[in-house]
Amino acid sequence: MNGICVKLVRSLLLLSLLSIPAFAQETPKAKSYAETIAGLARIDGFQPLYHDEKNGEMYLEVSSLDREFLYQITLPTGVGSNFVGLDRGQLGATKVVRFERAGNKLLLVEPNYGYRALSENPAERKAVEDSFAKSVVWGFKIKASEDGKYLVDATSFFIRDAHGVADRLAGTKQGIYKIDPTRSAFYMPSTKGFPKNSEIETIITVTTGGETGREVGRTVPSPDAVTTHQRHSFVELPDASYRPREFDPRVSSFPISFYDYATDIGENLEKRWIVRHRLEKKDPAAAISEAVEPIVYYVDNGTPPDIRDALIEGASWWNQAFEAAGFKDAFQVRVLPADADPMDIRYNVINWVHRSTRGWAYGSSVTDPRTGEIIRGVVTLDSQRARQDVLIAGGLMPQFAGNLSCGMGAAPDYGYLAQDKTKARQLAIARIKQLSAHEVGHTLGFAHNFAASTYGRASVMDYPAPLISVRNGELDYSNAYAVGIGNFDKFAVDFAYRVFPASIGEKTELKKLVENGVKNGMLFLSDADTRPAGAAHPLANLWDNGSDPVARLDDELEIRRIALAKFGLKNIPDGTPMSELELSLLPVYLHHRYQMTAAAKSVGGAYYTYSVRNGLAASPSTVMDIVPADKQRAAIKAVLKTIEPSRLVIPESILEKLPPNAFSMGSQRSERFPGKADPVFDAVGAAEIASNLAIRALLNADRAQRLEMFHARDSKNPGLGEVIDSIFDATWLSADPAKPYEAAVKHASEAVVAEVLMDLAADPNASWGVRAVASSKLRLLASAIKERVSDKDPRGEMANEIQRFLERPAEPRIRTRQLPDPPSDPIGMSLR
Repeated sequence: MNGICVKLVRSLLLLSLLSIPAFAQETPKAKSYAETIAGLARIDGFQPLYHDEKNGEMYLEVSSLDREFLYQITLPTGVGSNFVGLDRGQLGATKVVRFERAGNKLLLVEPNYGYRALSENPAERKAVEDSFAKSVVWGFKIKASEDGKYLVDATSFFIRDAHGVADRLAGTKQGIYKIDPTRSAFYMPSTKGFPKNSEIETIITVTTGGETGREVGRTVPSPDAVTTHQRHSFVELPDASYRPREFDPRVSSFPISFYDYATDIGENLEKRWIVRHRLEKKDPAAAISEAVEPIVYYVDNGTPPDIRDALIEGASWWNQAFEAAGFKDAFQVRVLPADADPMDIRYNVINWVHRSTRGWAYGSSVTDPRTGEIIRGVVTLDSQRARQDVLIAGGLMPQFAGNLSCGMGAAPDYGYLAQDKTKARQLAIARIKQLSAHEVGHTLGFAHNFAASTYGRASVMDYPAPLISVRNGELDYSNAYAVGIGNFDKFAVDFAYRVFPASIGEKTELKKLVENGVKNGMLFLSDADTRPAGAAHPLANLWDNGSDPVARLDDELEIRRIALAKFGLKNIPDGTPMSELELSLLPVYLHHRYQMTAAAKSVGGAYYTYSVRNGLAASPSTVMDIVPADKQRAAIKAVLKTIEPSRLVIPESILEKLPPNAFSMGSQRSERFPGKADPVFDAVGAAEIASNLAIRALLNADRAQRLEMFHARDSKNPGLGEVIDSIFDATWLSADPAKPYEAAVKHASEAVVAEVLMDLAADPNASWGVRAVASSKLRLLASAIKERVSDKDPRGEMANEIQRFLERPAEPRIRTRQLPDPPSDPIGMSLR
């Protein structure tokens, strides 16, 4: 090494040594706890917070490691679209969490309560805990600590899309969004602390640089930036004195479920406990007693006064059931105080929510996942539903005899608020009361009971259709909706909430209670037995009435006939564009659709119950019976009545009053009939829609398989072939009506029959036997068309289309665009 290199090395070494003390002197000293929080705004409460307004940061003070609490995400402000489904007050998931220290971090850990051991042995509990994964929700770096307290920076934990708004927008094809931190911040007016909960609200903006969907274009001022509020709640868990109650499938209580590995190997590992509020008697031995703490619900103070009164009345019906279960004034409904926060965990709330289109109402709960105890109920009621109820009622009853607008040149008011004295509005108010009771019922822990309408309107947890009768040729609405709680509701509350004296065995008494209810006809059937297109139970239906769904269909068709005969100018207010008449026509024309669906369930149907073994018997005794053959055939005949051309034609007196959309009146286009004759109303298309509803109900793949299976078990039962033959007799094989319009309607139904039958023959979800029967009947139909239809009749081409399909069933076929079902459902779905 030469001298220059040696000098250079020595110089670098000296410089390095000299720099060490200088570097050490520049290292900042870690701030103490007091120094870290100095100047920050403290928010006391269950989980103390420190807000750094200058830097937009939020710190959490954690003093109890391993203490479990609830973590809840909520959406205080919504997007306003039923289709997107991000509504004001919407609850996210409820998690049990705890803080654990790991080195220089605090981890927010979610234990796994799906798998546990209900054992007094700590080792046994630990063995189960260690066998299944837990989840770390977030990791926080410790900023300072002192005397068992830890301060962590939780800014990034709170300023995030915790509710999954971006995912929801993507899932509904509204665009690909991501959070923009520069447009997100803490919302301090609603960031508060309470003794049992701490609330942290944020303004979260998700943005996109790409295309946006139609729904955000309707409801968001600038669709490329969607801003909502999201709230994080830290909630104290209830004490351990709550006693869970075992689930029974014959009653409508929602369950929580988990696996208990302390269970004897000879018993069922899965445990189910019902979901319910904590309700205790002041005097447990008394037959009737006040509650230690009543269940109180608060109605949104932003609700219009008359609607608010209806919500209070309807929700209050539940007190009748609690009185029957031995409580005095244990269920109460009040208006939310002006100084109360509707997002505060201490309040059960009934929210009146606005959307751009009508949609679902919800009853949700914050529930302790460990026990099933309901901590808070949250009801979301859609204001557009009330307007839709007015629209439906207004179509059935011509009510606008004179000028109800505000004066010459004044714009008419299409809402319910301007129609105080109309029967339609009274009907809507009666429906709102029932809806309030229904959604509150969910937050009390009860599922739908869609069989209740078949035995005396026994539950507000059914979906009620207006019960209209015909008197002297006129429609009578005096008994449209029930008032008060139903007998099944009392039975359900009795099971879930009744308090038994300590001297009486609760399990034994509950068993007696359920057995007595079953003996008294308390039939319970819920969503899984009702909503699927191929559902089998004739008594599990939406929007139906009466104990005999087939007989009631005749009644609904007569109501529809009378309403159509009277339909006209009096069904809309004076000054309304004539094109808006179509909005009222749609629910009248399809008035029968839900009762038709109910009648169709008798075809290939079965009566059954959620029975359980009771000794050497079953309770209820009816486990499953096939619907009698004569009733099935009566149902086939009743459903096919709905597609008779004379029923499907719309009177000329109505058609001549249905022009294309008036200028600037197309915003409710989705509430009208879809068609293939735009911009003119498609009268034949309306008939096609009605036919499609009926034919697809009869030829559902699951129903078809049951028909074949039940026929094989007993040849007296109709098989799929018999049903298809009946459809052919009602359409292709019947004589054409003399009137051209009726003939066109019949031909539209015939096309539907052929298309649906081809769909069934090609359905990969259908059994081989069903597809074989469908294909065989298509061959017969093609031959019959060639024999019966002249060469000049365009319908002859359908035989060629069937032949092409049978030769190449796997190939996509060219088909006429199928008209979608219009959203005439009283609750609505996507309005696109």
